[in-house]
Amino acid sequence: MNVCREFKLIKQKFARPYTFSSITWKVRESIVLREKSQTGNFVYGEIAPVPGFPNQSGLNIVQEECKKWVNYQSLPLQNSLLPALSCMKADFWITSQEKRGQEIQKSILSIFNSSENNFFSFKKKIGLLPISEEITEIKKWLSGLPVSCLVRLDANGSLSIDDLRIWLEEFQDENRIQYIEQPLADKFREELFLIAEKSPIPLAIDESVIAMEGPYQAKNAGWKGFYVIKPTLLSDWSDSINFAKENKEKTVFSTSFESPFGYEALVRACIHSNLDAGITREPFKNLSTELTCHHSHTLSSPAATQFELDELWEKI
Repeated sequence: MNVCREFKLIKQKFARPYTFSSITWKVRESIVLREKSQTGNFVYGEIAPVPGFPNQSGLNIVQEECKKWVNYQSLPLQNSLLPALSCMKADFWITSQEKRGQEIQKSILSIFNSSENNFFSFKKKIGLLPISEEITEIKKWLSGLPVSCLVRLDANGSLSIDDLRIWLEEFQDENRIQYIEQPLADKFREELFLIAEKSPIPLAIDESVIAMEGPYQAKNAGWKGFYVIKPTLLSDWSDSINFAKENKEKTVFSTSFESPFGYEALVRACIHSNLDAGITREPFKNLSTELTCHHSHTLSSPAATQFELDELWEKI
């Protein structure tokens, strides 16, 4: 394998099975690329497909293209490595190795956190139970949260149009709900865009951003709600970052449960949004391959140094 280019398949076991929509996830597999830059430092990029999300290549295809990449062989113009290759070109890798920077506020995914009162912003998965039962549970959960907090309800496209209307009616007076995320599957995109225009509760898109191959395409199609962006699942990190710079109050960067390498890239991108980031390492807190800096209550960007990343690479 070329010493300037390497890749590794990384497996991370969730602390507990992670359930969203109709999917239960036990082990996250991803592929990380590493390349020595012209400055002599290593840069990292990750391909981390998420079950149920559109436009994601299988890891068997990714590995075959990785073998070509490390040997400097040509790749198709539209190849599965684009998310990682564009990440490695990002300016955020050009930074002081030791300097800690801007503080990042996080929106906490409720099922993985045991000390919710320490945070201002929370995220809760919905669409997992019969609607009447789930609405009752969410109301009970909300009753235990501070009145000053913000809540994001994420359906991962699991609601029907009728279900969504019930959720909007039941919670139209709940001011703590910042948005309902991807309530409808992308196949109902037209209906979702129309409902969002008159919705009493703001809506956000996530899977639809991936299906439309980027936030600019969604905005050009008329979306005026929030954008949850997973740059690890898109082909151009600079596109995601530029969009966030231009839409700081509507853009939320979100994790795809990357490895620490992809997560560090995401942390560095988060400074370009004014909204709490949808990022966490809680599902992997018991793994020996975790970086302490990623589990800090106060997260800085950058969080990990070049030395910490390089040392972890050799350890995995």
